[in-house]
Amino acid sequence: MLIFLKKFNISAGEHIGFRDNKSTETASCTFIENIQQPLDKNLHVVGIFLYVFKACDVINHDSSLYRLESYGVRSNLNLWFKSYMFQ
Repeated sequence: MLIFLKKFNISAGEHIGFRDNKSTETASCTFIENIQQPLDKNLHVVGIFLYVFKACDVINHDSSLYRLESYGVRSNLNLWFKSYMFQ
């Protein structure tokens, strides 16, 4: 799946998870920079942090499967995702 996403340049550039040369350290540094820049300009910064337990339980599975199919994930791989999501 990662090879597919990379080959067709599907994942967003901001996406850090499961990417080469990206880590939680990269995410942390980006987050800090995004806070520090407005603070340096004497602007206010507000953060809202949400903890979503079992994220797979709150996403729309049909919409996710449709999106995967529109990206070219079809046949057995799409069926695999479907079986995983609807267990």
